[in-house]
Order: sequence, then C-alpha cells, then structure tokens
Amino acid sequence: MDRTTAGIVDYALDFSEASLTEAARSSTVNHLVDAVGVAIAGTTAESARIAARLATTTRAEPGATVIGHGTCYAPDMAAFANAVAIRTYDWNDGMQAKGGGHPSDMLPALFAVGEIAHCTGTQFVVATALAYELLGGLGCAVDRKHFDQGLFMGVAAGLACGRLLGLDRDRLGHIASLGLTTAIPLAVHRWGELSMTKGASTAFAVRNAVFCALLARDGFTSAPEPIEGFYGLWTLLGEFQPRLPVVSGGPSVMEMSHQKPVPAESQVLGLLDRVPEIRAWASVDDIESIDITMADITARHVADPPKYDPRTRETADHSLPYMLAVALVDGELTLDSYRPERFLDPALRPVMAKIRVSSTPEFDAIRDAVDGVTRAHPVRAVFRVKSGDTRTIDVRYHKGHLSDPMTQADIDAKFDQTCRGVVDGERKERIRKAWWNIEAAPDVSEPIALLAHLSRGHDR
Repeated sequence: MDRTTAGIVDYALDFSEASLTEAARSSTVNHLVDAVGVAIAGTTAESARIAARLATTTRAEPGATVIGHGTCYAPDMAAFANAVAIRTYDWNDGMQAKGGGHPSDMLPALFAVGEIAHCTGTQFVVATALAYELLGGLGCAVDRKHFDQGLFMGVAAGLACGRLLGLDRDRLGHIASLGLTTAIPLAVHRWGELSMTKGASTAFAVRNAVFCALLARDGFTSAPEPIEGFYGLWTLLGEFQPRLPVVSGGPSVMEMSHQKPVPAESQVLGLLDRVPEIRAWASVDDIESIDITMADITARHVADPPKYDPRTRETADHSLPYMLAVALVDGELTLDSYRPERFLDPALRPVMAKIRVSSTPEFDAIRDAVDGVTRAHPVRAVFRVKSGDTRTIDVRYHKGHLSDPMTQADIDAKFDQTCRGVVDGERKERIRKAWWNIEAAPDVSEPIALLAHLSRGHDR
C-alpha cells in the first residue's frame, strides 16, 4: 500500500466502539432511524421501483433484503436498490465537506453486508460511524471538483463493510484500492435539467462498495498504490492527505452531518424554514417581488433556467423558484408537492416568475468557509408587497444543522411522514422501535428483516 492508502486502512482497522462518544452513538442511531424512514418513503418512487425490480431477479444465498420487496437477493444489487430508495426523494442527511456528499447513501452497503454477516447492532453502529468519518475525512482533504458525490463513497462504505466481515489489513487494503479505482463518477448528473440519476448516482458507488468488499474477502487483489501510484488518484486531484478524524477531540462527522425536516435541496432549507413567517405577513397574491441573494454556485445550482420550468420531479426538488412558490401557496412542502400535476401546474408559474436570484462575493466567501463538514448557506430574501412594504429574511443555517439539530421527537414526527401511505399501524411501530434500539440487536438481520415487506398505499 502507498502511505496515504495505508493511513486510511489503519484508521479503519483501529476504529472501534471506544472511538465513539456518547453523543456520537446517540447521533448515529438518530441518523439510522432517519435513513430507514426516508428509505421506506423512497420505495414509492419510480426510480426505486425500477431498481428493485432488477435487484429481485438476482437470488442469492446468503442474500440481502430489498426494502419492501423481500429478501435473499444478491447483496450488491440489494444495496443498489436500497440506496436509490434512500436518496431518491432528497430527504436524507448530508454533509458539507468539499468532497463529501449525502453520507446515509452509504448505509445500504452496510445493511447488505451486516445482514449476511449477522453482525450485532453495536457492530453495525460502529461501522456506520466509521463510514461517515471516512467519507468526511477524505472529503475534507480534497475538492472532488468535476466528480460526483460517490467519488469517496466506495472506499468509505467498502472499508466499513470490510470491518463487518472481520477482514485483515491486507484485504482492507484491497477494498480501498478497488473502491478508489473502479468507479470514478462525473458530476454532470446534478446540473441543469435533472433526471433519475440525480437521486441514484451514488447508488452505483454503494453497490460497488459491497462488490469490492466481497471480492477482497475472497482474495481478489487490486493496485497496491491507488492514490500515490502512477496514474493514481493524485494524478486527478493533486496531492492530499485525509483528515482522520475530521475534528480531533471535537464533534464526529455523524454529529456534524445535517438532517432535513422536509424533502428539499439542502441550500434552500433555511429559507423554507421561514415560509410560515412570510405567509403570516402577506398573502401570496399581495407579494409583488421576491429578490434573493445567494452564493454564486448555489444560485447556479438551484435557480438556473431549467429550474424556472421544472419538468421532472428531480428538477423540482432542486428548484428554488418552485419550492418557494409551492410552499408559499400551499403552506407546506411534502412529497405530494413533487407530483407531476403539482410541479407542472401553470398556476404556480406566475408566482415563480416573481422570484429573482442573484449572487454576491460576500456570500461566496461565507459559503466557502467549511468548518469540519459543516458550512453556512447564506441566503437573503427581500419580499416586497404591492403597497411597497418589504420584509427581509437573512438565514445562514436550517433546522437539522449542527447549530439546531433535529431531536428524537423531530425524527419521530418525520418518520410518521415518511411512512404515510406505505406502512402503518403495528408494523410501523415495530420498525420504529427496532431501529431506535438497534444497539441492543443481537443480529442486525432481525431489524432489517422488518423492512422486507411493507403494506403499500398510493403511489407518489
């Protein structure tokens, strides 16, 4: 192994239950319950149904669960389908490291491997926290530039899977190499008009993580110097050194990773938090203009021309004009806000047309200041009514950020929303109880098995 790869592997090998503070353990369980909820909701998405149909053609023994579709399927394919379900509605957690992404995208890899390895709940919690720290440590060290969020997920999730499999240092080294060299994704999926792949691109890295871990377990070898070697990762990204842990003696990546009260692009959440205040101040019909200032990269991401006429669900949940307009009109933003009949509604277009978005170097500098794996998302919105009166909203953070974290009560309320129309009654409560008590599980396959079959309601 090259020195940088060895450092990553040794960190993964040394990570243990003792590495977790009580706050980190509690936060890990919180994020797991949150992820299970959004995965349940995500099973209703067309993209998730397509992935599940394909995954359920691959029988395996031992096999893994495809949420809502049964068990005993190829672990890597189950991981892919479940990762699409978790990510597709853009309701799962996130981190703000330059080279990071949405860390709970990785959890289906651990679900699949934890299930076939029959690991304990405590082992599963430790591996989850490890995956987050690895993703954050790599993401803090280097900007992924034009590559997508899955760039470091293969190695982070793969090494966590390797720990669940009880693999030695040499095999973990091959997982790291395979995860870093076999799936380099492009970021084109996240710009302009968006497709299903926006909410599924990281699923390819997650599937690859499982595949790489199982290959390495059985003795498959890979390039010994994937980072520093000739044409290794340094060739693409320049020299870097992972920051492990991300904040020595400080909060874990798990604690710093934000959660989402509503299904919306992270950088718009703070503004959406303030919609009730605006609705109490003025009616939508009385609002004449809304001038919004953001960082340049944010404005280009959520307010470029395709976002003013969203034609797909994926474009709608990344469209500031649409999300703000529909929240102002309906008083809420839910999964129903992303039904085609809602985001294609011509009655919303005049409200969206009132919204003008610009950028300022001041906000660029604020956004660029990364603290661990958190950062501010500065937004200033000036609402003007027909009388000429104005109301200015200035936000930097949102509910669910480290500065205002979601509580267990918040997660429970969100869990009820995510399960609506998919699973209810006693089954929902059994799932909820099992995952809040995941650390006590003697075999993680038991709480995972509760997700194998869900009573379906209406399609979203």
